[in-house]
Amino acid sequence: MSWKILVASITVHLILIYSIFDVYYTSPLVHGIPPQFINSQSFPAKRIFIISADGLRYDTFNKYPDMSPYLHSIMNNRKGIYGLSRSHVPTESRPGHVAIFAGITEDISAVAKGWKKNPVQFDSVFNRSSNSWMWGSPDIVNLFDDLPNAKSFSYSSDEEDFASEDASKLDKWVFDHFETFLTSASTNNELKMKLNEPKSVFFLHLLGIDTNGHGNKPRSKQYIENIKVFSFVDSGIEKVQKLVDEFFSDGKTAWLFTSDHGMTDWGSHGAGSDDEVLTPFVAWGAGIKKGGPKLDVHQIDLAPLISSLIGCPIPVNSMGILPVQMMDSKSSGYEFKAIEANFRQLKEQITFLKNAKSGRFWFTQFEKFGDKAMESLRNTLNQLGRDRRFSVATSLFAENAHLMKEAIVFYHRYDRQMLGAAVSCSFIAWIALVVSFLNDSTTKGTYKLLIPNRLFTIPFLLSFLFSVYCSLSITQSIYIFLPVYLLSILENHSHLTRKAREYVTLLFAKDFTKLRIVDSFMKPFVGFVGFTITICIFVLTFMDRAFLAAVFILLAFIPQFYSYPIVSYWSKTWILTCLSLCIFPFLPAVGVTTHIPLCIISPFLTAGICHRLSKRGCLARQKQLFELMVYVHSAVAIFITIPPSIARWISWISIPLSLIAPSIISGPYLVDRLIAYSLCFYVPYSLLSISYESLFVLIFLFLLTLFVRFEFGHLSDVELLQLKIDATKVSSGEYVELRRTVVCVSFVLCTLFGTGNFASINSFNPSTLNLFISVFSPFTMAILLVLKLLIPILLVSSAFASIVRFDRESIQRLCCFSLIFTDFMSMCFFHQLRDDGSWLDIGMSISQFIVSMCISLALLILLSISSHLMAFDFSRRSDSTRFSPEIESISKSRKLSDDEAA
Repeated sequence: MSWKILVASITVHLILIYSIFDVYYTSPLVHGIPPQFINSQSFPAKRIFIISADGLRYDTFNKYPDMSPYLHSIMNNRKGIYGLSRSHVPTESRPGHVAIFAGITEDISAVAKGWKKNPVQFDSVFNRSSNSWMWGSPDIVNLFDDLPNAKSFSYSSDEEDFASEDASKLDKWVFDHFETFLTSASTNNELKMKLNEPKSVFFLHLLGIDTNGHGNKPRSKQYIENIKVFSFVDSGIEKVQKLVDEFFSDGKTAWLFTSDHGMTDWGSHGAGSDDEVLTPFVAWGAGIKKGGPKLDVHQIDLAPLISSLIGCPIPVNSMGILPVQMMDSKSSGYEFKAIEANFRQLKEQITFLKNAKSGRFWFTQFEKFGDKAMESLRNTLNQLGRDRRFSVATSLFAENAHLMKEAIVFYHRYDRQMLGAAVSCSFIAWIALVVSFLNDSTTKGTYKLLIPNRLFTIPFLLSFLFSVYCSLSITQSIYIFLPVYLLSILENHSHLTRKAREYVTLLFAKDFTKLRIVDSFMKPFVGFVGFTITICIFVLTFMDRAFLAAVFILLAFIPQFYSYPIVSYWSKTWILTCLSLCIFPFLPAVGVTTHIPLCIISPFLTAGICHRLSKRGCLARQKQLFELMVYVHSAVAIFITIPPSIARWISWISIPLSLIAPSIISGPYLVDRLIAYSLCFYVPYSLLSISYESLFVLIFLFLLTLFVRFEFGHLSDVELLQLKIDATKVSSGEYVELRRTVVCVSFVLCTLFGTGNFASINSFNPSTLNLFISVFSPFTMAILLVLKLLIPILLVSSAFASIVRFDRESIQRLCCFSLIFTDFMSMCFFHQLRDDGSWLDIGMSISQFIVSMCISLALLILLSISSHLMAFDFSRRSDSTRFSPEIESISKSRKLSDDEAA
C-alpha cells in the first residue's frame, strides 16, 4: 500500500464525514428575513429581568418550597404565574439560553464546536432590544455581548470549580456586582437615561446551583441549600427586585425566573430525561397575568414572550409560539397583534425556504400546510382581528402553529434524500476500490489512475448539469461527483468493463469448465453471508451494548481457526474468559454510579498477579519488572483512597511515565515490552476509573494476551520469550488477514462498549476526573476522557503491531481490511443519523458514524505509534550478543508464513 492510497483514504473519509453537516446538520438559521414588528405603540413593560438559575431541576424547586420562600410566595399569593418549562436537548447551558433568548432549538451544526459557539450568527431578544446588560458566567454572557447595545460583566472561568465546597459564591458575585452597577447609575445621568429607555433587557445568570450539582450531586445538602442562602438565588432575587423597584418606581418592570436545564442524580446533563429537560419558571410584574393554573410551556416559547412584553420584534428564526395565556396587557387587542406578528415571523421562514426549492420541476409542497392553507389562515386571522374576535384568532393560530413549524422543517430537509443517496453511492464505490487494490497491490500508483476514464465523460457532464440546475453548493456538488470519480478510478485500476464482457461471454458460451461455478458463486455467497452476519453484530453493538455479548461469543470460536497444539491447550481458558466478559455489557454503564471499592480491588488484584508471575522460573528475565509493578499498583490502590488534592500531582505524572518507563524497565524483547506497556498504561487508567471499568480491562488484557499467544502458536514458549523487537516481513494469506481483521475490530468494539456507551454525554460523571482536575475546563476534561478511551485501544494496537512483527505493509493491509468492515458499518450509521429527539439520540447517532469512520484510520495511526513505542529504547542499549540456538530456530521459523506453519 503506497502513501498515495493513504492520502486518498484520508481525503475520501474527510469528505464523507463532512457530508453529514451538509445532509443532516445544516444550520436551520435563515438570513435575509425582515423582522416582523408588533403593530402597536404601547407595550406592557418597559424593561424585563430574566434570571436563570443554571441547572435547577423542576422537582427540586417544587419539593423544597421553604428553600425559596420569596418565589413561592409569588406563586401562592397569585402575584404572577408559574409552571413547567420544557427545555430541548441537548440540555446544556449554551443551547438552553439560546432557546430562551432566540427561540430556536440548538443550531445542530454547532456540534463541530462542542455547543460552545454558534458557527452562524443568530437573531435574539438582545439584538432587538434598545439596551441589554448581563451578569454571570463568561461561557454564557459572552455569547450575547458582541453587540453595540449589549454590555456584559463576568467573573473568571477559573472560579467555576465543581470541587468547591461552596460554589454559591458565584451567585453572590452576580448579585453584588448588579447592586454596585445600580448604585453607580444613581450618580451617572447618562447611564440612568439608558436604563430608563424602553425595550431594555437585563439578564442575571446564576451558575452556583449547576456547579454544586456537578460536584455535590443534586440531592446533596449543598445543592439544596444553595437555593436559600442569603444573597443567593431566592433571597438575592428578592433583594434585586427591591433595588429595581426603588430605582425605577414606575411599575413597568417584568420578571422571569427560569432555568436552562436540569440535572441527573449523578450530576450530569445533556440528554433528554425528565430530570434534565423539566425546569421551573415563575413570571410576574408588568404585563404578566396574576394567578391562574400551572402552565406547561416549551423553553423556546419564552423568546416570543420576552419580545412581546417589551414590544420588540420576535427573533426572525424563532420557532417559539407566544404563550398568550401568560400575558395580561390590559388590552386583548395587543395580544392579538403580538400573535399576528408571531404568525408573520413564521410565515417568512416558510416562504424563504420554499422559494429556494420551488424552481425544480419535481418540486412538491408540504402536503399538510401548502400555499392555500397558509393564505386561508392569514385571511381568517385578519378577518377575526377586524371583528375583534381576538380569543378565537388566538386559538386558531395555536391550532395551526405546529403545522407551520413542520413546514419549516420539511423545506429545510428537502434535499436530504437526494444527497444521502449520493453519499451512499460514494461509500460503495470507495469500498469497491479498496477491495480492488487489496487484490492487486502490485499495480503502481501512477497519476494516470487519477485521470477520469473516457467512459465516464457523459456521467460527469450529467452530474455537472444536475448540480447547476439544483443550485447546489460546492460541497453538495462534490457528493454528486465523488461516486462517479471513484468508479472511474476503479475502471482504470481493474478494467471492470473488460472483465464484465469476458464474464458475460463465458455465460452465453456456456463454458462452465472455465466459469468454475463453485469459485464464482458458492464461495462468494458463503463469504457474503458470513460478512453480513458479522457486520450486523458489529452495528447492533453500537446501538445496544448488550449485543457486545454476541461479539464475545463470536470470539469464543476463534480457537477453531488454528491448528497449533498450544491453541488447543489454551482453548478452554479462552472460552471461559470470553464468557466472563459477556457479563459486563449487561451491567449499568459506567458513570451512573461510583464503586470506589472496585477501583481499589483492581490494582491490588493486578499487584497480586504480578507477584505470582515474578515467582515463575520461565519469566526470570521479567522478575524485576513484576516486582516493581507489585509496589506501583499497590500504591495506585492507596492513592485512590486519599483526598484528590493530594493525589492530583501523582496522577498527572503517571501519564508521561506510562509512555517512558516501559523502555527503561524492560529489555528489547517483544514479550517484555508488551508486558511493560500493559502494566504501565494500566496505572493512569485505574486512576481515571470510578467503577468496574478497571476490572473489565484487566480481564480483557488477559484475553488479548491469549490471542497474541495463539498468533505465535508456531513458536514454543521459549522461542516466543526470546523474540526481539525488529521489523520482520511475515507473509500471510488473505484467510489469516481476514481472521486478524475480525478479531481486531471486535477488540476495538470491546474497549469502546465494554464498560458503557462511550458516546453518551449523559453517562459522563465529573467524579471520573477528580484525581486529575476539579476546575471546570472542557478542553482538559475532553483530553482526559479521550485518553481513558484510547489507552485500551493503544494496548490492542500494540498487540497487533507485535503480531505482524511491525511490518509496515502488513499494518497497512490490516487497516485496509478493517476499513472494508468499518465503512460498511458507517454506511449503515449514515442512514441512522438524527437531528431531532434527545441529545442522547443525536449524539449517539453522530458518534456511531464518526467513530466507525475513524476506526481504520485510528488503527493505522495507533499501530504506527505502537510500533515506535515498542521499538523505542530509552537507555539506547547496544547489546550485540549473538543469537542463542533458540533464537536461531526462531529466525528459521520466521521465514515460514502463518499458513505454512499451520
